[in-house]
Amino acid sequence: MTPRTARWLDLRLVLISALAGQYVALQLLTGVQYWDSPRNLHWGIVAQKLPRFLIDAENPYDRVNGFPPDPVSLAPAGLAHGRSGPLHPWWGPLYLMMFGAVWRLSGSYTLLQAVVPVAAGGVVILTCAFGSRFIGQRGGVLAAALLALFPVFREHGPLSFVEPLSALLVMGALWAFLEQRTWLAVLCGTLAMYGKIDLAFLYPGVAGLTWLLQLRGERPLPARHMLLAIGIPVLALAPWVLLIYGVIGRPTTVGGGAQIDVFLTIAPQMLEQMFTLPLTLAMVMLLLLLAPAVLAVARGSAGMATTMLGVWMALGLVVLLVYSALPGASNNPRVFIPALPALCILTAAGVMQLGRRVRLIMLTVIFTVFVIVNSVGVAYQVLQARVTSAAMPVWSALRDAPPGVILTDQYWQAALYTHQPVTWFEHDPVFQRNIMHHATNFRRYLAGAPIRYIVLPRDPDAEAKRLASPEAQWYAALPIGRDLGWSAEPLASDDVRAYLDATYPKRMIGEYMVYVVEP
Repeated sequence: MTPRTARWLDLRLVLISALAGQYVALQLLTGVQYWDSPRNLHWGIVAQKLPRFLIDAENPYDRVNGFPPDPVSLAPAGLAHGRSGPLHPWWGPLYLMMFGAVWRLSGSYTLLQAVVPVAAGGVVILTCAFGSRFIGQRGGVLAAALLALFPVFREHGPLSFVEPLSALLVMGALWAFLEQRTWLAVLCGTLAMYGKIDLAFLYPGVAGLTWLLQLRGERPLPARHMLLAIGIPVLALAPWVLLIYGVIGRPTTVGGGAQIDVFLTIAPQMLEQMFTLPLTLAMVMLLLLLAPAVLAVARGSAGMATTMLGVWMALGLVVLLVYSALPGASNNPRVFIPALPALCILTAAGVMQLGRRVRLIMLTVIFTVFVIVNSVGVAYQVLQARVTSAAMPVWSALRDAPPGVILTDQYWQAALYTHQPVTWFEHDPVFQRNIMHHATNFRRYLAGAPIRYIVLPRDPDAEAKRLASPEAQWYAALPIGRDLGWSAEPLASDDVRAYLDATYPKRMIGEYMVYVVEP
């Protein structure tokens, strides 16, 4: 090994370590969790305590859509029923069982919240290894850097969204399939398909189409290997599918089948959030990444690996497009993360085939945009972490308090850290305002709902001050920030606060006020 080669390998190791370790580092430094990520961890703890929750049991802590008001017209969305919502139809049992096992063995929130960031780092390392194996070491490092800094992956990496776990499993399964390591492919493929139901399409679809497209090649994969590597995971998944969708009757979608008007609304938002950029700039970035990827597929320089990567990317796009057309779908494009390594490896392969000057210009543009967007994203995550951290003394106090329903806008964090039932007015802002900004309605609502603890910011203008910070303003200017629908309006009106102050005992805990509704 020459000194120059040794220096390159050392630099490569340092770079990949930094790229892979950033998610764990951010999580350990901040403890950031928001959106559905604390919900996912909470579900894992519930599944450990109540395994039947994975099938059809009600979540005893989830009342986040609120209790039925009097009159019911105060909740116009019709979601308030005082019961928990079911698991999304695409969820399998694996990830929640994994979270539950970590919690049962450790009882540590730090370890629990590190599961996905560690997996995200693993995806970066595996992408580098896969790319190095088939398109060369420099291409592998480039692919890993593209993935690690890709905005949708960088944002979700430190959080507890499970798509990085899906990416890790499906990538391990497909690589093992490609290398004819049958039983490793069976293991990883089965686990992936028990994660989320979209992988029940993605893994066998990619593996099967790759095998079919390579039948006329010089060295096609053996039919026995293909049948075992695909057939066993499919057969292993069959009992779960029959139980959940047949016996239990869980729907396969939320809100019905695919609809074109939903797609036309959601798909542009997904593209914006994929890059955290306005639609026009997001389209430019997509073209910059897709053009070299298509070039790599067209030239097929890595043989069967290129075919697999192309099929993998295409079927991941199919999953994304179908999901964006479903009425109950989110406009968050994280469903594409399991196919993102394929796009990044193909993009790296195509870029490495371009002229030096074109390659330099293209990579400078891509990474400059990624770094700018991610810098704003990290600033926002730090801001969100401060909010979570400020509320932790409240959750610690309520965890040891007598059992009772907690009314709070940080409902999933409250459920996760207190192990108490929580409620709010999720997905119904009119319902929220009708109750929290009208003292008469609020008083009547408390009389009819089993709420024991009410958590509000001590400073009524705390939310307005937070949203006025530079970090929030920068983030709010981006598509994903605008989509949050932030409001500087206080959570509770002055007359509601006055009623609480005059009626119930209260306790000041840090930046929050906790009112206790006597049973």
